[in-house]
Amino acid sequence: MNEPIRTTVSIYGDDYALVGDLPQEVVQALAFHVDSRLRVLASKNPRTSQNRLAVLAAMTIAEELFRLQEEHQKLVATMQQQWRSKRGAKDAT
Repeated sequence: MNEPIRTTVSIYGDDYALVGDLPQEVVQALAFHVDSRLRVLASKNPRTSQNRLAVLAAMTIAEELFRLQEEHQKLVATMQQQWRSKRGAKDAT
């Protein structure tokens, strides 16, 4: 079994020591994405508390995930339909 990977990241001015199985580069990229979202939201909402900014960032990132999952499902369905069409054409010959 692999040893857990420890990574320290900075998100919106706070440091977090994280332990997991993702490579440090991936964890750092994720933290950068979250930090960027928080900073964009803070620039647009300067009076919003840090807790509310965190919730807004989480909702924004969740919306992105849902949208990408929908797109993925549509692409998979399209590919499956194309595969079935090609397979049907081969079976007919």
